[in-house]
This record gives sequence, C-alpha cells and structure tokens, in this order.
Amino acid sequence: MALKMLTNVSIAFIYRDAAFKSETTSQTHLGETLEVLEEGGDWIRVRQEDGYEGWVARFFVVEKPDSWEDFTFYYHGEHISWMFQSPDAQSNSIRDITLLSRLPLLNKKEGWVQLLLPDGVKGWVKNSPRSVLDSVDVERLIQTAFGFQGTQYFWGGRSPKGFDCSGFAQTVYALNGLQLPRDAYEQASVGTRVDDDFLSWEVGDLIFFSERSEKITHVAISLGEGDFIHASGFVKLNSLNPAHTDLYLEKYIKIFTKTMRVI
Repeated sequence: MALKMLTNVSIAFIYRDAAFKSETTSQTHLGETLEVLEEGGDWIRVRQEDGYEGWVARFFVVEKPDSWEDFTFYYHGEHISWMFQSPDAQSNSIRDITLLSRLPLLNKKEGWVQLLLPDGVKGWVKNSPRSVLDSVDVERLIQTAFGFQGTQYFWGGRSPKGFDCSGFAQTVYALNGLQLPRDAYEQASVGTRVDDDFLSWEVGDLIFFSERSEKITHVAISLGEGDFIHASGFVKLNSLNPAHTDLYLEKYIKIFTKTMRVI
C-alpha cells in the first residue's frame, strides 16, 4: 500500500519539480490526503485527491495516521480563520484554516469546535461549518463564486488566499458537489459542448479561451447573457456581450474558444 501523507499547513504549494525555484502548479489544503509517488530528500512527489501530481516540500506534510479516517470530520465554512489554543480569541493562535480544510472533530463548546490537526496538535476555531454537497444547485454555485470576488490571482492557486483561473472554477464547483480536473485544458473536456452564441449559454456553463495557441489557457463561469465570473488579476465579472458596456471587453471575443455544459 502506498504511503499516505497529510498536509499540515492551511495551504502548501505543489511544484512541477522538486525545488522552490520550480513552477508552482497547484496547492494542497490542510488535512488533504496525499499519496506518495516518489521521495527525494526534502521533497515528495504526490498525487492529490483530485488526481493532480507534483512535488511538495516535506516539512509541509506529515505521515497520515492509521486512525485518521475513523473520526467524524468538520468542514470549515469561512474563507480564512484562525485556530486557537483554547476557545478564546485572546489565546495563542496555532495556525490558520480555510474553508477547504477537512479535520477531525473532537469537541464543541459555546460556539467553538475543537479540531485535531495532522501533526496531533489540538486547536479551537469558531464554529462555522459548511455543508458537504453531492449535487449542484446553480443558485448556490453562483453565490459561492460571487463570495470570492476580489480574491487576488495567483498562478497555481486554488484557495481563498489566491486563485488561478482553473483553480477558481475547480474550487467553486468542488464546494458545490462536482469535482472538476485541475487545469483549464482538462476541464474543457468535461460535459457537453453548447452553441457558440452566448445568448444560449446557461448559468454555470464553463467558457473557455485560448490566448496564445490552440491549447485552452483560460476558463470562466457563465452568468448568462454573455456575462461571466473568472480569476484574472483578481476574481471579477466581465462579459462577451457588447450591450453590457460596464463589463464588456473585446479581447475576450477574440480569444473565445468554446463553452461546455457541465451540470
């Protein structure tokens, strides 16, 4: 059986090669299970829960205990919060936690929950759980996407600390019950292609663009009538519809490639 590790910080970067000077390709979240594929000194090549592979620095992870999956798990609902030594925001902080974290629930006390961290440390966070969904509700999906407006762009990012375009789409859908592949060109093969006329696009469709070649390089989430939300500089709204002058940018007409219906 392959060795399993757990991410022990709120967000750790995944790299293309075993070096910090290498390109960042993704992120792994606190409590995420990583399958070890190869070890090399201070680095481990891992397969993430979404199937993505890359290198992570060894000091960001710990070996997964055999008993880990026996717990009841808590899924945090706030974008970013602090964990504390006791159920008191004036106590010592331990580390931060994002809404993508999945940690064993140990105790509850007056609006707080005590959680077990991968390294065995116990900490308290204000109780704000999120629901774990197994089907997509479009209205809730868009509420999730809008909740990230203003979050900065970060190459390789897939967290409230920073998104790239495909990391944003993947995260929004994952929080709403649908796991997409990590990269935009892979996401472009999911679902059914729809007509190129933006008036036929439904809310929740995925819109794809190619900026430099035939390969898909950008993805956005359709809001209907040619409008979309995406990560470009930061999470924001734009449009392919010239009638929507406050959102319209001509460059997206020029690089538009196709639209896929995934729900």
